[in-house]
Amino acid sequence: MVYPCDPALVSPNATACSGYYEGNLLGGSADKRADQATGVAALGATYTFDGDWDTVEDTKIEALVNGNLLDFGTMLYGQTIIAAHFGNVAGPAGNVTAFWLFDFGTAGASSVALNNTQGFSNAVLYTTGAGAVPEPSVWMLLILAFGAIGYAMRASKGARGRVACA
Repeated sequence: MVYPCDPALVSPNATACSGYYEGNLLGGSADKRADQATGVAALGATYTFDGDWDTVEDTKIEALVNGNLLDFGTMLYGQTIIAAHFGNVAGPAGNVTAFWLFDFGTAGASSVALNNTQGFSNAVLYTTGAGAVPEPSVWMLLILAFGAIGYAMRASKGARGRVACA
């Protein structure tokens, strides 16, 4: 059974939410992988979960930081998909799993806050976009630095080639 999911249950707000799906779907069994693929696909993101649990296993967390933060130890950029299992939430849903889609753009985010942590069990980071693209001013500094290094190397080579006259 699927219960309604609210993107505002996380901060920053998710752009889409899929679930709450009944039960803990965050596991490696064939049934759970198929359910995860369904939950991720329902978000409408460009990412498709291929069922390879080994690609997400290292990004699984089982404890919240400061009581409500999901922190995967990496900056999150662009389209990012996170799922979380809650073992005992209020209301008829009970034991559920939710999937969220975020768009952190190039600014990125270091964590996501759960606005309600009741029954939190674990969370998984499926994908995050590519790292931030440097600003044009950073590219200009890099080009100038390489030019200065090249000029200094050429100038020192020319100075070594001259013979001093007495």
